[in-house]
Amino acid sequence: MSGPAKQQTEDTSVTPVGYGYCAWHSGYSRGVRLVQLADEGSGHGSRGHFACTSCRQAYDLVPLADQPL
Repeated sequence: MSGPAKQQTEDTSVTPVGYGYCAWHSGYSRGVRLVQLADEGSGHGSRGHFACTSCRQAYDLVPLADQPL
């Protein structure tokens, strides 16, 4: 006897989620990911542009962590 089929869902326990500023829609949002490094010359630390989930989908943006090396 087999039970009901389980739906496969994305494992969100390892998906990074943050709250921050989305550079594409110029507002704060949940789920922002770093998608582009900003080259602002020499200086301390590096800056980057973050995008929320809806902007990543709308503009086909791939988070840096998900891009091939």
